[in-house]
Amino acid sequence: MSTTDRDLSPPDALSPSIKGPDIGLSHEQSPPLAVDEVDPVESEMPSFEPLFTLLTNSTTNTTVHPRIHYLFSDDDHSVLSTPTQDPSDRALVVDLAPAPEGSPNRWAVSWASSLTPDFAVTESSVAVQQSEGDENNGAILRVEGVEREPVEARPDSLPNSGSGAIGGEDTDVLAEDFRRRMGVLKKVVDEGEKRRMAIGQNEQSQHVEDDGGVPDEAVLDYEDDKGKGKAKAEDD
Repeated sequence: MSTTDRDLSPPDALSPSIKGPDIGLSHEQSPPLAVDEVDPVESEMPSFEPLFTLLTNSTTNTTVHPRIHYLFSDDDHSVLSTPTQDPSDRALVVDLAPAPEGSPNRWAVSWASSLTPDFAVTESSVAVQQSEGDENNGAILRVEGVEREPVEARPDSLPNSGSGAIGGEDTDVLAEDFRRRMGVLKKVVDEGEKRRMAIGQNEQSQHVEDDGGVPDEAVLDYEDDKGKGKAKAEDD
């Protein structure tokens, strides 16, 4: 593992980079609300400090300190579509949002997603890092994922023609492996659903803000339109 590079620039610039063996993690903060559009109390965002991050590959049972690039609302997001210099690097995006009221953390993971097809996120969270003798426990970002597993070749005794016999122990092994893979697939789907719901809520909120209130199709004057609708029905 290479040495750790730290950048002492403020949070609105690049965060301290923690380099791991072959995995890159892109980290994105949700954009703050405009002060002149909402109440100042509601628009106040928690102060942001770089998070200690751990990325676990459950397939290989390895945990690394990934290289992190923080992106804010006024940054150029084209870096997300820029290919990595090393083909073995895997890029992830983690969207942070202010934690719910009463949470011990300032930030929570809204969603996390992999930008490479051979790696998928299965779990992501922000937790408090417990340190003895330290009253101000820092937050730690944990991301877990799996890589594409190679398909094992069928043994010679089990040809595709079906002439081979499968013993009871082999059946149990196949069933257990199937259940394990289905469990991993469920985690991947759940993480993708979190992303879909978060993006859908953001788009809906943006649509309401652009229209200046509730969408027109949701507003109905019952007293005026009721008579018009009745007259139209009688004419038909």
